[in-house]
Amino acid sequence: MRGGYYKIPPIRPELQAAYDEMKATGQFFAFAVCQTWDAKSWKVNTKKGNIYCALDERFSTEEEAHAAGAAWLEKQEK
Repeated sequence: MRGGYYKIPPIRPELQAAYDEMKATGQFFAFAVCQTWDAKSWKVNTKKGNIYCALDERFSTEEEAHAAGAAWLEKQEK
């Protein structure tokens, strides 16, 4: 800790790529898929404005995660 502040921990490269991909769309709502830290499953990362988070569910395949992300996006745009 320096000057009363903790240094922000580094973000995993694949998660940073997901955030960059969502931001590059220029859309209010967006999603991107990436593997979990243990590489055993897939997560859907979401963007609402300037807020980024992930859906709670994990998926066994990348295709399942993309389908869930597409369903999430469709629901947001209604």
